[in-house]
Amino acid sequence: MNVKKIFGMLIALGAVLCITLALPVNAVAGELESIPLLAATEYKIASGSTTPCKTEWVDYNQKGIYVDVDTSAAGFTETPLYFTSIGGKGNHWTTSGATSIYSASPTGFRIYIYKDVSLTPEYANDRCWHMNWMAIGE
Repeated sequence: MNVKKIFGMLIALGAVLCITLALPVNAVAGELESIPLLAATEYKIASGSTTPCKTEWVDYNQKGIYVDVDTSAAGFTETPLYFTSIGGKGNHWTTSGATSIYSASPTGFRIYIYKDVSLTPEYANDRCWHMNWMAIGE
Protein backbone atom coordinates (compact mmCIF):
# COMPACT_ATOMS: atom_id res chain seq x y z
CA MET A 1 0.00 0.00 0.00
CA ASN A 2 1.45 3.38 -0.91
CA VAL A 3 1.63 6.49 1.25
CA LYS A 4 -1.16 8.30 -0.64
CA LYS A 5 -3.63 5.49 0.03
CA ILE A 6 -2.69 5.30 3.71
CA PHE A 7 -3.01 9.07 4.05
CA GLY A 8 -6.38 9.02 2.28
CA MET A 9 -7.65 6.25 4.58
CA LEU A 10 -6.55 8.23 7.65
CA ILE A 11 -8.41 11.32 6.42
CA ALA A 12 -11.54 9.25 5.78
CA LEU A 13 -11.30 7.64 9.21
CA GLY A 14 -10.86 11.06 10.80
CA ALA A 15 -13.96 12.36 9.03
CA VAL A 16 -16.02 9.38 10.19
CA LEU A 17 -14.80 9.92 13.76
CA CYS A 18 -15.70 13.62 13.64
CA ILE A 19 -19.20 12.88 12.37
CA THR A 20 -19.70 10.06 14.88
CA LEU A 21 -18.57 12.19 17.81
CA ALA A 22 -20.51 15.25 16.66
CA LEU A 23 -23.87 13.49 16.94
CA PRO A 24 -23.76 12.92 20.73
CA VAL A 25 -22.23 16.35 21.29
CA ASN A 26 -25.05 18.01 19.37
CA ALA A 27 -27.63 16.01 21.33
CA VAL A 28 -26.07 17.14 24.63
CA ALA A 29 -25.72 20.72 23.41
CA GLY A 30 -29.46 20.80 22.70
CA GLU A 31 -30.11 19.82 26.32
CA LEU A 32 -27.73 22.49 27.63
CA GLU A 33 -30.04 25.27 26.48
CA SER A 34 -32.32 24.50 29.43
CA ILE A 35 -29.53 24.72 32.03
CA PRO A 36 -29.04 28.19 33.57
CA LEU A 37 -25.64 29.60 32.75
CA LEU A 38 -25.31 31.55 36.01
CA ALA A 39 -25.32 29.94 39.42
CA ALA A 40 -27.41 31.45 42.18
CA THR A 41 -24.28 31.88 44.31
CA GLU A 42 -21.52 34.29 43.40
CA TYR A 43 -18.12 32.70 43.72
CA LYS A 44 -14.85 34.47 44.32
CA ILE A 45 -11.41 33.59 43.02
CA ALA A 46 -8.26 34.15 45.04
CA SER A 47 -4.64 33.25 44.44
CA GLY A 48 -1.27 33.50 46.08
CA SER A 49 1.98 31.74 46.81
CA THR A 50 4.32 30.97 49.65
CA THR A 51 7.48 33.07 49.71
CA PRO A 52 10.07 31.86 47.17
CA CYS A 53 13.35 30.84 48.87
CA LYS A 54 11.75 31.36 52.31
CA THR A 55 8.80 28.95 52.39
CA GLU A 56 8.23 27.43 55.83
CA TRP A 57 8.84 23.83 54.76
CA VAL A 58 8.74 21.22 57.53
CA ASP A 59 10.63 17.90 57.64
CA TYR A 60 8.21 15.00 57.18
CA ASN A 61 10.61 12.11 56.66
CA GLN A 62 13.96 11.54 54.94
CA LYS A 63 12.47 12.00 51.46
CA GLY A 64 9.58 14.33 52.23
CA ILE A 65 8.69 17.80 53.41
CA TYR A 66 5.40 19.63 53.78
CA VAL A 67 4.05 23.14 54.07
CA ASP A 68 0.84 24.50 55.52
CA VAL A 69 -0.44 27.17 53.15
CA ASP A 70 -2.37 30.03 54.76
CA THR A 71 -5.22 31.32 52.59
CA SER A 72 -7.13 33.11 55.36
CA ALA A 73 -6.63 36.55 53.76
CA ALA A 74 -8.95 35.43 50.94
CA GLY A 75 -11.86 35.37 53.40
CA PHE A 76 -13.58 32.19 52.27
CA THR A 77 -16.54 31.16 54.44
CA GLU A 78 -16.60 27.58 53.12
CA THR A 79 -13.78 25.32 51.95
CA PRO A 80 -13.02 26.38 48.36
CA LEU A 81 -11.65 24.31 45.52
CA TYR A 82 -7.86 24.65 45.64
CA PHE A 83 -5.52 24.28 42.66
CA THR A 84 -1.76 24.20 43.21
CA SER A 85 1.62 24.04 41.51
CA ILE A 86 5.20 24.10 42.72
CA GLY A 87 7.60 26.77 41.52
CA GLY A 88 11.31 27.26 41.97
CA LYS A 89 14.71 27.71 40.37
CA GLY A 90 15.53 24.05 39.87
CA ASN A 91 14.89 20.39 40.54
CA HIS A 92 11.23 20.89 41.50
CA TRP A 93 10.27 19.03 38.32
CA THR A 94 11.67 15.85 39.93
CA THR A 95 9.21 15.95 42.83
CA SER A 96 5.73 14.58 43.34
CA GLY A 97 2.83 15.69 45.49
CA ALA A 98 2.54 19.35 44.53
CA THR A 99 -1.09 19.01 43.45
CA SER A 100 -2.21 16.65 46.23
CA ILE A 101 -4.07 18.79 48.74
CA TYR A 102 -4.54 17.69 52.36
CA SER A 103 -6.57 19.15 55.24
CA ALA A 104 -8.34 21.71 53.04
CA SER A 105 -10.34 24.31 54.96
CA PRO A 106 -11.59 27.85 54.33
CA THR A 107 -8.29 29.16 55.73
CA GLY A 108 -5.72 26.89 54.10
CA PHE A 109 -4.40 23.45 53.24
CA ARG A 110 -1.29 21.25 53.46
CA ILE A 111 0.96 19.99 50.65
CA TYR A 112 3.49 17.16 51.00
CA ILE A 113 6.42 17.08 48.60
CA TYR A 114 8.29 13.84 47.93
CA LYS A 115 11.62 13.35 46.18
CA ASP A 116 13.36 10.01 45.68
CA VAL A 117 16.53 11.26 47.39
CA SER A 118 17.14 12.97 50.71
CA LEU A 119 14.95 16.08 50.95
CA THR A 120 15.14 18.83 53.55
CA PRO A 121 13.57 22.28 53.96
CA GLU A 122 17.02 23.78 53.34
CA TYR A 123 17.36 21.92 50.03
CA ALA A 124 13.95 23.22 48.93
CA ASN A 125 14.64 26.82 49.94
CA ASP A 126 18.13 26.78 48.39
CA ARG A 127 16.29 26.14 45.11
CA CYS A 128 13.58 28.71 45.95
CA TRP A 129 10.77 26.15 45.90
CA HIS A 130 7.40 27.62 46.73
CA MET A 131 3.74 26.72 46.36
CA ASN A 132 1.45 28.63 44.00
CA TRP A 133 -2.27 28.33 44.64
CA MET A 134 -5.60 29.43 43.30
CA ALA A 135 -8.97 28.94 45.01
CA ILE A 136 -12.58 29.22 43.88
CA GLY A 137 -15.37 29.29 46.42
CA GLU A 138 -17.66 31.25 48.71
